[in-house]
Amino acid sequence: MSYILIANSYRLSILGFPGNPTGPQNVALLDQRLAVEWVRDNVEQFGGDPARITLFGQSAGAAAVDFYSYAWVKDPIAAGFIPESGNVMGWGLPNPKATTEKGWFTVSSALGCGNASSVASEVLSCMRTKSSTDILNAIPTASGTAGILGMFVPTVDDTVVFANYTGRKAADVPMLIGNNDYEGGLWRTTFALGGTFFPDKFWNAFNLQAFTCPTGIRANASLAQGVPTWRYRYFGTWTNLAISSNAGTYHSAEIAMLFNTQPANSSMAQTTFGKYIRGAWATFAKDPKKGLTTYGEGWPTWDPTKDTLVRLAFEEKSGVNLAKGYQYDGWCSFANVSSTDASVYAAFPDAMNPSVPPTPIATSTSGESPSGTGAAPATTTSKSSGASKLGMGVWTMMAVVLVGLML
Repeated sequence: MSYILIANSYRLSILGFPGNPTGPQNVALLDQRLAVEWVRDNVEQFGGDPARITLFGQSAGAAAVDFYSYAWVKDPIAAGFIPESGNVMGWGLPNPKATTEKGWFTVSSALGCGNASSVASEVLSCMRTKSSTDILNAIPTASGTAGILGMFVPTVDDTVVFANYTGRKAADVPMLIGNNDYEGGLWRTTFALGGTFFPDKFWNAFNLQAFTCPTGIRANASLAQGVPTWRYRYFGTWTNLAISSNAGTYHSAEIAMLFNTQPANSSMAQTTFGKYIRGAWATFAKDPKKGLTTYGEGWPTWDPTKDTLVRLAFEEKSGVNLAKGYQYDGWCSFANVSSTDASVYAAFPDAMNPSVPPTPIATSTSGESPSGTGAAPATTTSKSSGASKLGMGVWTMMAVVLVGLML
């Protein structure tokens, strides 16, 4: 099966989400819209079908795809969406405009261009005389004001980004949505390399709040609109892609399989599965409304009351392995995905033992994860959401356009 893959670039940090009060707030997302418009207008010259454009991305790229789905409801251009491990329900609350503006003036002041009490147009004129390097270097990096995570992220403008997505209508476009079985394994490994260890119960709560529950909520929202929806959960734990003994099926673990960049020493099962997942994505791009229903044994559309959750690479096998969503969503009633208070984790029951609440975050330098309670490090006591604090990334993950051919 043939298709065209197009990766688009977009501005990041203050360059992508500037906070300039005299201009647009979400330039990065507008960049992506322009890229999709370019594909629509030009892909036929490359053999592509402008009626078969599918947007897909992972992590921040997935959130970008979902922001897009709500921003251009009347003219989505795209025929399909595939958000992998990210969506608007699980990436923390967008910045209020005032928060991003504060970041803008913090940087402008550091560069001698004035502050919030200055004439905004004059501040902008001065900022335009500065190099991008100077501007980026002027972003504060102290804990609590980290530039990319704390200041320059999607910002509420009620045009491209909204303050609340609950009940809001997205574009009527088919969706293939999912997440990995143990997303937090990436951060767990990263933190461990720095000598900080969080207990299993924290990671169980983190995986629920930042990924599993938001994915279920978004899939249900798509279903409620009457949009063809498929939901998957990826379980691949291939030895040659492991990043640590505790990482499991970590955040981004599926990417190598999806782009056929796994190591040459891959097993036959791994190679076979790689072809299977790439075929699924391509099938969806060819026919987002019905293609997956006849792919392999056939993928059922998402129904939370039935065995319709597609478990990919379950026991490292290809093909469809189905389960009910509640097997993984069952604890979501305890997970407040809109919380902005990191202490909310303490209220979650442990997904592995509901009678025992998670222990507080603990640190250790012994090389082993603590099993009991411990003093929380200072960096974990600020009032920021777990999803934003650990799961936001830096808005550099992929946002990709997949286009079916004119066949």
